[in-house]
Amino acid sequence: MAKQSDSLQWQSLERAIARDPGRRGLACRAEVMQCVRGQLRAASEGLAHGARAVAIATGFAVPLENGGWTAETDGPPGALLLARCLLELGVNVRLISDPLGTPLLEAAVDSWRWPREMVLTFPFETSPTQGNVADVVPPAGDAEPFRPAPLADRWIEQFWSSPFGQSLTHLIAIERVGPSHRLDSLRCQAETCPSIVRRFQREVPPSERDVCHNMRGQSIHAQSGQIHRLFETAAHRRTVTTIGIGDGGNEIGMGRVAWGRIADALPSGVGGRIACRVSADCTLIAGVSDWAAYALAAATSCLRGAPSVFEQCRVDTQRRLIEALVERAGAVDGVTRRHEATVDGLPLETYLQPLVAIRRVLGLGSE
Repeated sequence: MAKQSDSLQWQSLERAIARDPGRRGLACRAEVMQCVRGQLRAASEGLAHGARAVAIATGFAVPLENGGWTAETDGPPGALLLARCLLELGVNVRLISDPLGTPLLEAAVDSWRWPREMVLTFPFETSPTQGNVADVVPPAGDAEPFRPAPLADRWIEQFWSSPFGQSLTHLIAIERVGPSHRLDSLRCQAETCPSIVRRFQREVPPSERDVCHNMRGQSIHAQSGQIHRLFETAAHRRTVTTIGIGDGGNEIGMGRVAWGRIADALPSGVGGRIACRVSADCTLIAGVSDWAAYALAAATSCLRGAPSVFEQCRVDTQRRLIEALVERAGAVDGVTRRHEATVDGLPLETYLQPLVAIRRVLGLGSE
């Protein structure tokens, strides 16, 4: 395994996924990317060595211009491709999302004739159109908001007590929103100093802390099942490795990167408020989150001595998958908020280029 790992072109893989054509995320920020250097290799080796049961969480809420909510096109394609590779490698896999993201996963699972039991739905605490009392009533003074989540707590307890939960080795988030920082999470970061704390208190009011945001700085807390709580409980289980994949700083896993670095990397007034406090054992950052998932699947397959598994993950297959998620499940582009087969504002020809590059690094050809 060590020889196979050393033979992989890790820097080429990292370059392939670090493109950021729209320069809207973190991948083009050197001060951020240095925090996750080598993480692709660490995550891939961990999966290749020890993955037996893997849960993959995805799905990001997007408000529609004419009202209502759905999930975006970034996240599920990467989760589904990674799931496909892991299944071929003999790994037990479950896909997790909330009621907005589940229809996208179920559409793919049904078309591929996988069992519906592979998809697990994490509940909302309230109707996504009603919101949550704690979201609309700001806390008094400098108090942190308290958001009870009995449905989430019950779901998590049942998950860990299930046969699959008890056998879990890896928990992965791909483009899955997590809550913003609180004072206690900020103070746990190595780079935090008194000046950072003062800046945080100036830029992030108490009502914006511990809240899930989109890249526009809007709260999507009520529209996002609190899947991050599953990752927080996993942190106390030594047998479970967590991996977080994102591109914008507001995703699960980004708590590994110092709050100040994300605040500096993103537009003023937004970065500090949206930076996710939830960390992971390994954090991957790409120009589009799916790209890191593709690289993770490719490297893991190669490290297991089965590059042919990833060879089946063809460009046309991903193109058709994204088109189906839009047409059959109502997915939208997270940037344009339109029902169109684009990802993060990128046409599919541009979006699929890193997958082509990954295949070439592995010597598999461009298609």
